[in-house]
Amino acid sequence: MIRLTQIKLPADHTPEALKKKIAKLLRIAPEEILKLHIRKRSLDARKKPELFYSYTVDVSASREKELLHKGKNPQISLCKEEHYHFPEAGEERLRERPLIIGTGPAGLFCGLMLARHGYRPILLERGSSVEERQKKVNAFWQGGTLDLQTNVQFGEGGAGTFSDGKLNTLVKDPLKRGQLVLELFTEFGADPSILYDHKPHIGTDVLAEVVKAMRQEIIRLGGTVRFDTQVTDLLVEQQNVSGVKVSFADLKTGVQTEETIKSSIVVLAIGHSARDTFSMLLARQVPMEEKAFAVGLRIQHPQNMINLSQYGREDAGALGAANYKLTRQTKSGRGVYTFCMCPGGYVVNASSEAGRLAVNGMSYHDRAGENANSA
Repeated sequence: MIRLTQIKLPADHTPEALKKKIAKLLRIAPEEILKLHIRKRSLDARKKPELFYSYTVDVSASREKELLHKGKNPQISLCKEEHYHFPEAGEERLRERPLIIGTGPAGLFCGLMLARHGYRPILLERGSSVEERQKKVNAFWQGGTLDLQTNVQFGEGGAGTFSDGKLNTLVKDPLKRGQLVLELFTEFGADPSILYDHKPHIGTDVLAEVVKAMRQEIIRLGGTVRFDTQVTDLLVEQQNVSGVKVSFADLKTGVQTEETIKSSIVVLAIGHSARDTFSMLLARQVPMEEKAFAVGLRIQHPQNMINLSQYGREDAGALGAANYKLTRQTKSGRGVYTFCMCPGGYVVNASSEAGRLAVNGMSYHDRAGENANSA
């Protein structure tokens, strides 16, 4: 394939305009383009209110090598399509099904990949399914009681389900894992634009449906997903993991019940808020390392003010609500920066413990709220 970079077009351009611009750069007719794949799209607002999109695009055409040397344009290069490769399977057959603790992003993707390779994983989640979770969280936001097991932190999809589904990262992706995550999200219902937008976004409302579809695929492939089931202890025999103990309410009687599930493969995908689980792991002398953390606050401001700053106009129109990123180095050398920026979003209560307050930000897919916020 041929890769073209820095293709600039007005923000209100048509799809046909992109194809014509590519054909002009390659010096071929538009109909000679066999396949067109947008790899990256970012907004250039340096000359606002004149706004442009900048594209990186991969194209299939006949006589590619000939086209590459035609004019020797530095914007044009030959590229090879690369994808993530699942590790080779071992030679020893597993005696038990793998256990995955938690159904946040780590647990869901781990479960899906194992299920697709025939391992029939068992996923254990202390919170409820995403459908039940939405009901409980909405009831809490409307003044109801905090559910300590199902809230903005705990439940299917993890904390990200109520944090807008932002998918940008500064981590390099040589193995194409990040690319695979985006491809899988689109497979299960996310908008294809997340594959190329500079700051991809799904939205809490759409993400809930995507998470549900992923769970259904895991079950279809022979996996098991158990909700409202908390891991209370790790079983260890001769310094090797041998399973877990779980606690759950009996569906018929409502009585809290304990069960032992045996497995020598246990994946801990427990997120950052399961402090009781971390305490259990500490008691079991599971090696853990401290990790640095940032302390911050969340600020909210009118979205039209951000649109004016970024676009040169208050009405975002088809561009959608504008976002931003700010960084600053203090005199002491400490970095101050914004993160989790939610255009057209909402500040929400994200508490998971009684008597403690935590806040988060989120947006729905349309990002149509009158305010923006960021941490």
